[in-house]
Amino acid sequence: MKDNFGAIAVVTLAVAILGVIVPILWDYYSGQKGITLTLMSHNEVISSSTAVEELEINYKGTKLPSLSRMTFLIENTGNKPIVESDVVSPIKIETLNKSNILDVIVDSKTPNNLDLQAMKNSQSVVIKFTLLNPGDKAFVSLLVDSNEEGFAATSRIAGVQDLNVNHTPPKTLTIWVLLWIPVSIFSLALLLASSIGFIQYPQELRVKEDIRNGRFEIPDFKSYEEARKWIKKTINFLTSGEAAPIFDVLAEQEEKNSEFNRELISNVINKSVLRSMSNLKMALVVSSIGLFGLYYALSSLGDL
Repeated sequence: MKDNFGAIAVVTLAVAILGVIVPILWDYYSGQKGITLTLMSHNEVISSSTAVEELEINYKGTKLPSLSRMTFLIENTGNKPIVESDVVSPIKIETLNKSNILDVIVDSKTPNNLDLQAMKNSQSVVIKFTLLNPGDKAFVSLLVDSNEEGFAATSRIAGVQDLNVNHTPPKTLTIWVLLWIPVSIFSLALLLASSIGFIQYPQELRVKEDIRNGRFEIPDFKSYEEARKWIKKTINFLTSGEAAPIFDVLAEQEEKNSEFNRELISNVINKSVLRSMSNLKMALVVSSIGLFGLYYALSSLGDL
């Protein structure tokens, strides 16, 4: 490749290590169990302030002065599975201000075969599950005979320091987004950089095959400048370091005002080309890192 690919190869590998591999390794090795309970919404169904005189509302035989629906999201926000044997005390949601829970509904589960149950008594709900993989989640709604929004939640799970409780949905843009978006950009940069190697490889293959089969010939040149242009065009797949011995010999001959020595230059080119690193291998390594980094980053963003 042209001289700039030497720098590109070094820079892209450095970017790969710093911008792609390091965050992925950090995410993998710092992996820990984590579970989050978030109050996603609180809606008043019946309000005592809007009650009509002599109008009585009952729910399953219970007279209701007011009624509200609280919807919670339970999610494994760590990157390790949590199994039933890890749970010392299951997730328990308690209402405050003596509010009674009339019913509990599991609205949805991801995946659909997630084994999760919600069981209630008058003022609390217990959430149990057999397995919660990273990213597994469930939406659970509570019907409460009050419009008060307060609640408390507890659990005791091996490997989980505390149940992460959010009283409001978190903002969409999180620190994880700020991490994985740059990783995606770096990964795309690696894919674009690797395309240089794929584009230049056919030329590299032809020249190396010609040298091995004794078909590589250097034409007669009228000047050293003409020779430089031809060499740069013909062996543009070499890095600047790999091509340096060729141009050093040219410069040395030119300084001595010597005639162009085709045999000497040919030998130097042959050695430099045959010793050069395969651009295909480099491109495959860089593109593999880019593809893996892009896949990992997009998968992580999708789980947020």
